[in-house]
Amino acid sequence: MIEIRKLQKVGTATLTVSLPKKWVLKKGLKPGDRVTLIENEDGSLRLDVGDVKTAEETVFTINYDLCNSNNILKRLIIGAYLQGADILKIISSNALTTDTISEIQATVDKLPGFEIVEQTYRTVLIQSFLDPSKFPIEVLLKRLQIMVASILNQVISSISEGTLVNISEITRQESKVDELYFLTVRQLFLALRRWHLGMTLGIDSPTYAAGVRLVAKTLEDIGDVIENMAKGLNSVHKSSLKISPEIAKKIGELGIMVQTLFSKTMKAFFSLDIGLLNDVFDNISYVLGQQDRLTEDILLMINDERLVSYLKIICWGLSCIARNCEVIAEVAFNRLTRTPSNIILIEKAQL
Repeated sequence: MIEIRKLQKVGTATLTVSLPKKWVLKKGLKPGDRVTLIENEDGSLRLDVGDVKTAEETVFTINYDLCNSNNILKRLIIGAYLQGADILKIISSNALTTDTISEIQATVDKLPGFEIVEQTYRTVLIQSFLDPSKFPIEVLLKRLQIMVASILNQVISSISEGTLVNISEITRQESKVDELYFLTVRQLFLALRRWHLGMTLGIDSPTYAAGVRLVAKTLEDIGDVIENMAKGLNSVHKSSLKISPEIAKKIGELGIMVQTLFSKTMKAFFSLDIGLLNDVFDNISYVLGQQDRLTEDILLMINDERLVSYLKIICWGLSCIARNCEVIAEVAFNRLTRTPSNIILIEKAQL
């Protein structure tokens, strides 16, 4: 429904506008009722009936009888969490097996704020104890950045020093990255459904939410890539295979370049510094070129197929991180170009 209304002056300074009759009747409004106005990112106003409401609890119920496997159950539990479930019930007409209960518990353990509060032979009750308003999106993204940077630094140090990676610690930290990613996506979905909450969390438009979702997924993917690199690196050290000092030095140098690139990319994302963003794009091209040359050197200088395979995993991982940095930089650049500033003016065309 689109209607054009004229502003009416009341008194000496107050401007008013009447509400569409059909909408008023549909909402059951009468004189004296309260409405809430909020300014959107683009300067438009949004009107809601009544005061800012406290969101009602959302209850999801999963019928385990219709799940063909525990993998389906696992995905449904994660899906309910991401969609903002406050309470999740899992019901079955038959007794849940020990394996199923274990799968439920393992899945819940990966979802921040989710806890099993009640369990019987045929039902499991899960509840969220999160206060969504306490987890602003930018804070979550910065925490994701710190965690990913930590495991990246550990792997790059091992490459440069020629030492084993503590793979169990890398895996533990990467699982924490996954948990934080799930929480970030949950917050985004809640922000899009509850616009009052969205403003509190710093999500002022669906466009920004889409960008944040992409950046969060990219950071989670980088965590997975780093874990695979760590496994490939340890495979080299645990075998009798030897890397020539020349190749080892080149891999270490490329690793440091990627490490610096990731740090610069995230700084540019949060600051929206156009000069820094431009440097990031230039650096990505250079890093990818260096990675291509290093891969060619590995194929020319190393004859052992196993060693080539392990080193290609590491080089491929470094190039994946660089390409993911490009995705983050593109999201930042898109945000910059839709935000009015000294360098870009945005205004409506005069008809």
